[in-house]
Amino acid sequence: MLTFEDSFEVKTTPERAYGQVTDMETLVKLVPDLISHEKINDNEMKLTAKAGVSFIKGKFDLILDITDKEENKSITLKGRGNGSGASVDFTLNFEFSGMGDQTKVDWKAEMNVVGTAASMGARMMKSAAQKYIIKLVASYKKALEEEPVQ
Repeated sequence: MLTFEDSFEVKTTPERAYGQVTDMETLVKLVPDLISHEKINDNEMKLTAKAGVSFIKGKFDLILDITDKEENKSITLKGRGNGSGASVDFTLNFEFSGMGDQTKVDWKAEMNVVGTAASMGARMMKSAAQKYIIKLVASYKKALEEEPVQ
């Protein structure tokens, strides 16, 4: 199991930070290297995205679920899928705290990868997974910073 966690502060309300990841149409724009998506319901969607390690790259088909919502305070995204000789399960938790237009976002990602890609070595896999998660969180932070507080 790979685990990554960090936090950032952003000039926005906790309500907006929470809303950015609970709305499927907004959330899907944050996924790095997205190829396609299909909404299943308000809390679940199918995604296809490019991913890989070093020169071994391919497509992953994923199901993404929004779970464990506590309005304006926390949310969990759970994903599972496969592609490129591997399968992946991950959980990404966000917690929001703050007042007014300043919000601290704490996040923690847990990821399990099995298959050919996982056998390439823990160090290489951890580095690739970390880059992908950080890219996703950076997209989220950037989206929050670009839109004005309302």
